[in-house]
Amino acid sequence: MQRILVIIALLVSLNYGQNIPFKVGEHLTYTLQFNVIKMGRGYLSVESHDTISNIQSYHVRFQAKTSKFADNIYRVRDKIDIWLNKTDLTTLKINKQINEGDYHKNYNTIIDYDKSIAITNNDTININGNVRDPYSLLYYFRTISLDIGQILDFTTLDNKKLTDFQVIVDGKETIKTPAGTFPCIIVKPFREGKTLLKNEGDMKIWLSDDELRLPVQIRIKLKFGSMLLQLKTINL
Repeated sequence: MQRILVIIALLVSLNYGQNIPFKVGEHLTYTLQFNVIKMGRGYLSVESHDTISNIQSYHVRFQAKTSKFADNIYRVRDKIDIWLNKTDLTTLKINKQINEGDYHKNYNTIIDYDKSIAITNNDTININGNVRDPYSLLYYFRTISLDIGQILDFTTLDNKKLTDFQVIVDGKETIKTPAGTFPCIIVKPFREGKTLLKNEGDMKIWLSDDELRLPVQIRIKLKFGSMLLQLKTINL
């Protein structure tokens, strides 16, 4: 599930706007469904203001938790904390606690832009310019303008890997979720003209077409079915 959720968040452009539509205390809850089976919940929250290496930052958090029923199939308890530079929302620090089935792993990353390096669990990765953790991209994406047909380039950092991606602004659609009905902008990430997922998978993300630009729905088509996340509750 971590790989799926990582890809969900690969959304961004290179043009950062000054409007910040989120604040400390914002909490978004998502339903998680595979085909017709309800699997659990996902959460995005803005936890606090903080300081990392003398840089003012936002502390944001993503969590994923399967239901009691789904725990019998594949138990997930993931928590990912990210610190974002308040000036441009670049990633400064990442702490990941991944617990999925029998797999358990902690990742701790600090990014030093002055030295052009990122250090993850004592391993050093060279970087060239700004990088962003996939989950933090959901917040960054909310601060920029989007035009239909746009193709945007960016680089994301996940654990010890740097990946270049593109995003196309694919159109508009009104959708219904447990949190309500939203006019949305559709975006699709891809790499070198191909879909991101293995096994001929595909993905779409719906962002509310308003000043909040909330991640409202994410649909991932896989070889054996479809994964759907929908916004359930909004606490601003």
